[in-house]
Amino acid sequence: MLRALAALDAWDQWLFRRLTRRERRVVDHRLKQLSNSANRSVLWLAIAALIAIFGGHRSRRAALRGVVSIAITSTLVNLPLKYLARRDRPPMRRGDRPLPVSLPGSFSFPSGHSASAFAFATGVALEQPGLLVPILPLAIGVAYSRVHLRVHYPFDVLAGATIGTAMGLASEPLMRAAREWRDSAVPVPEEERARSREVILVSSPHAGRGASLVRARAAMASAGLQIVSELGVEDIEQLPGLLSRNGSRPPIVVAAGGDGTVGSVADAVIGTPAVMGILPLGTSNDFARSLNIPMRVGNAVRLLTHGRVSRVDAGRLTRAGQPPRHFVHAAAAGLNVQFAKFATRADLRRRLGKLTYAIAAAVALRERPVFKAQVEYEGRVEPLELVHLAVINAPVFGGFLDLKIPGGAPDDGRLHVIMVEHLPMRRLLRSAFYPAIGLHRAIRGFRTMQVARLTVLPADPIDVTLDGEIAGPVSGTFDVVRGGLRVITPASFKDDRR
Repeated sequence: MLRALAALDAWDQWLFRRLTRRERRVVDHRLKQLSNSANRSVLWLAIAALIAIFGGHRSRRAALRGVVSIAITSTLVNLPLKYLARRDRPPMRRGDRPLPVSLPGSFSFPSGHSASAFAFATGVALEQPGLLVPILPLAIGVAYSRVHLRVHYPFDVLAGATIGTAMGLASEPLMRAAREWRDSAVPVPEEERARSREVILVSSPHAGRGASLVRARAAMASAGLQIVSELGVEDIEQLPGLLSRNGSRPPIVVAAGGDGTVGSVADAVIGTPAVMGILPLGTSNDFARSLNIPMRVGNAVRLLTHGRVSRVDAGRLTRAGQPPRHFVHAAAAGLNVQFAKFATRADLRRRLGKLTYAIAAAVALRERPVFKAQVEYEGRVEPLELVHLAVINAPVFGGFLDLKIPGGAPDDGRLHVIMVEHLPMRRLLRSAFYPAIGLHRAIRGFRTMQVARLTVLPADPIDVTLDGEIAGPVSGTFDVVRGGLRVITPASFKDDRR
């Protein structure tokens, strides 16, 4: 180990001498200006201010995440790490020209300038990938300047860039926790809140056996909410009767579970005066994430008393000779049905636990059967051969990854449709990977569109999932029930129809 460290130090000092052996006055001057501008992160704070002033909501979020990333990184680098490493700055040797900048009094490893530069670039880019193009060269320039100006060794800068990038990635949980606390704690005006303090609690079988639901009951009691009735989601047909007993001020109907539970409750209460609350106790909770519902149980319960009643859209599937079925997040045929058939098996969930979803996804991708269907939308009719069709009402997907369909909102009055042809595995994985890193590129055989109405007529009977639950044949017409649901949301959720 000591021999490896000695070899690394020797290489680091050799590279330092190679990079600093020549005097280049113009370059020295420009890099000195760039390096000094990044002192105390002034450069990055100024850029963040410009992004926030001239950008929209997403740009302001990017600027905030960049600043938060710098704060975390500076605290870590300048306090514990430098004093743990205690590496001296590069020494002045006989014959060396004077330093272009004053030598800092702190230790050399890791480079604080480099760490802050890459923390800011990473934090901003994760929210607004397009901003990486102008910011990354600046970050690289600041990092290199610290070696060129002879105040850091190359490995100090490399370690700082790595730490900064890691802290930029790690800033999301901190921002999410702060946002959840703020959303649950900031009350809206009294007239915008739910009028009832009584609750009908509807839970999934998995949530009903968990400790999270026990905590939720205790939190509701502490918040002054009274549970007047409890139902399992399998008994959802009893809900309309319970609501009808309470006249014009029915209890809040709280869906405790994942998207499937929320969708079942929404199907029962849509078009009624009932207000729906959400306790996200499922695995993905994509609809709750789309509405900025806090993921922590205590914060989600607090929102029930502090939040605003907003009107949001629901998707609807109408089939011949059957009553309409509603969904809140997505309807899907093809890969998602294969996934659901495997992932919802109780015996496999008991045996595989948290690995169930990963294995179910692998099985679905391996099999990916092709189905033929005629798709009708906006006066067009197309015959297609697909492995996957998704009709999406709420834009967030991927659970904790918090991926989002560009331009989508739960109250935009549109359905976002994804159609995937039979692709090679590498292209199929690429279609999933690009959104995860914020890239939006066209992929042959992968189509997206926004419609108000879509009719699907498969050549052979195939099933559809509504909010992850298998719900019979896909054949029928999908449309939007605009503003059909009254849901308790944080003040941060924008309700355009309020």
